[in-house]
Amino acid sequence: MIKFIVASHLLFYAATNTIADTIYQWSDPWGQIQYSKTPVPGAMVSDLTELPEALETTEQQKQEAMVRKLQELRQKNLQRIQQQGIQERSKAQALETKNHCNHLRNLMTDIQLYNLWQYSIYGAPLFTGYYGHLQYDLSKEIHSKCR
Repeated sequence: MIKFIVASHLLFYAATNTIADTIYQWSDPWGQIQYSKTPVPGAMVSDLTELPEALETTEQQKQEAMVRKLQELRQKNLQRIQQQGIQERSKAQALETKNHCNHLRNLMTDIQLYNLWQYSIYGAPLFTGYYGHLQYDLSKEIHSKCR
């Protein structure tokens, strides 16, 4: 019976020593990695089995971390402004192309109506489908740029 009690105490002691506390890690506002046994919002489970020594964050480290964060924010803001500029230029170019195509189509319609009136006898066209080189050039430009 004593052997059984000793064996069960040894098993219990071994089991409790092998089960380590969960260690959580997170980044504090100054960019330093922190560890604790209690979960903190935004923390993730660490691979460590023991808490490392707590290191004090100096004022210089805090300032350097804030400068790094400020530089990151400036960089992200600059990229966002550049993307907005690219999008605005793209929209302006698309609007310009649309206006140009509408203008070409209006010119084509005017030429067709003028030629229909000029080259017809009592409403019957003399040369059906032929409207001159200007219409040919306009139709080529419309087909190449306005699709």
